[in-house]
Amino acid sequence: MGNRRQRGCTNPASAGREVLRVRVAFADTDAMGVAWHGAYLRWFEMARTELMRPTELPYAALVARGLHLPVIEALVRYRRPARYDDELVVRAAPSRIGGVRLRVDYRVERGGVLIAEGHTEHAFTDAGGRVQRPPPDVQEIFARLAAEHGG
Repeated sequence: MGNRRQRGCTNPASAGREVLRVRVAFADTDAMGVAWHGAYLRWFEMARTELMRPTELPYAALVARGLHLPVIEALVRYRRPARYDDELVVRAAPSRIGGVRLRVDYRVERGGVLIAEGHTEHAFTDAGGRVQRPPPDVQEIFARLAAEHGG
């Protein structure tokens, strides 16, 4: 099979510091007690919000300025199952900001063991959904987050 890493996969070293702890809820599991695959994307979104919260521009303030970050690509690689009541740590870090795009990498761990990794790619848009370059201060905030979180 050769190299199993595929284009677009997360670099595990770039997934940053812990930004979120979450416990797998019963509602997030299937009949076998395994976390539903879509729950990971919600956890990614929650981690993104928490990543920005301590900055001078938390996500709510970004939206109040008329900027949005719709997801234009999402990838999750499932390594091990998460089960009902597991406590998970989600690590996140911006790994690339350029032009009108932002990429955030994620790692989901249970007890220090990788169970999933992935990324989301976003376009900066205005409130009407028109793609636009982020202002310099927003670019600087994400660049700083990337440096602080290992992205």
